[in-house]
Order: sequence, then C-alpha cells, then structure tokens
Amino acid sequence: MGRQPFSCPFFLAVGLRAEPGEPEAELRALADFYDSVHLDEVVRLNEGFVSAARYEVIDPVDDEGVPHWLAVYGIGDEQSARDFLKRERPVYMAGPGAWQRATAVWRMVWENTGSVGAADVDPGRMSMIGMDPATDATAAEIAEFDDFYTGVHLPEILPRFGYDRGSRFRLWHEFIHPAPGAPRYNAIYEADDPEPKPPSGEPLTPGPRAWEERQVRWRVKFRRAS
Repeated sequence: MGRQPFSCPFFLAVGLRAEPGEPEAELRALADFYDSVHLDEVVRLNEGFVSAARYEVIDPVDDEGVPHWLAVYGIGDEQSARDFLKRERPVYMAGPGAWQRATAVWRMVWENTGSVGAADVDPGRMSMIGMDPATDATAAEIAEFDDFYTGVHLPEILPRFGYDRGSRFRLWHEFIHPAPGAPRYNAIYEADDPEPKPPSGEPLTPGPRAWEERQVRWRVKFRRAS
C-alpha cells in the first residue's frame, strides 16, 4: 500500500465496539476478518483510498463512545475525499457473527493541518486526542490556539512521551459520533516502538486562553493490530 494513513492529507476513521460478552473465539474471528479481508476491500472499492491500518485500544475504555477497534484509511487528496462523500457506499463482504453484531461508534473524515517530526511513520502505537477550543473563543483567539498547538505543543509532546511524529487534523466530515458530535480537532501522536514510554522533561508550556480553556473530548491510546 501507499503512504501510511496519517501521512495522507485526509483519512477516514472507523471505530467499532463489540457486543458485551462476545466469546474470545468470536473476537479472534472478527480481528482475522478485519485484517485479512475488510481493510483491503475498503481500499480496493473506494477510489482514492491509498492505505489502511487497524488499531486496538491499549487500556480498557469504559466510555461507550470510544471504540475498542479503530480502522484508519488514508485518502490521497481532497477530490478523492469529496468523491467518497458523494458516491454510494460499496457493498462489503459479510463477516463473522461478532463482526455483524459490532457497533460503529466513530465514522469520520479528518483533514491534515500540519505535522512535526518524522515525514512518515509506520506506527506501532499512537494516541488520539480530540478537543475543542474554549467555547467562547473569537476567530483571533482560535488563530492563536492553532499557532500554539502546531508550533509549540506538538514539538514539546514528541520527546516528552517518546513519539516520532505529531499531527493535527481538523474535522472534515462526520458520519457517526456519539452526541454532542465529534470534536473540532484531533491530534495524533505516532511512535514506531509499540511500547509506551514514561513521560520525561520539563512541564509543558502554557498556551493562550483558548488553549488553557480547551475541552478535551477524548484521549485514547492505541496499539497497531494489523
């Protein structure tokens, strides 16, 4: 496949949660189907999709609005993303029982707004942090928020937590997300090494008001599964 999904200008995120109490054998069948059939099928049947990867949450998450499994699909350019929204959804192969019973809790398209660190990473682990600026932030304050986030915060996080790249994404289209809807921004931190590192370094730099009063909607750590 081509560029890793988070290296693309757009990516589709699809997050699933299995039915409670699924037998372990059923969950293994779901994972096998996802990796051996569905990921490639989505890329093949959606023109402009260039890569796919699947992740599993590292720590158990009780929030029903956060997925246990996350598939991400790199989209090569904006026109391909627009075409994806307009065309009818392909008919995909039916999977095993646990796959058919699983619930989609995330289905969103994100647009890359800037990265720091390595040009391309094949991550063994990654963190996703969804947030909104202060609810009453003005346009000027949001511009300050954006400048601080990309220019100061992303570069500080990488060495502190052992990540190789940090990227910021803006919500481009929401299909599925629990109420009250998807956050405006999504920061993704990637590391080649699948093992988490203890934090190190000095305290992080405080930001402008729109940053300090931000609302973190979810903060999830994933390990590469496919």
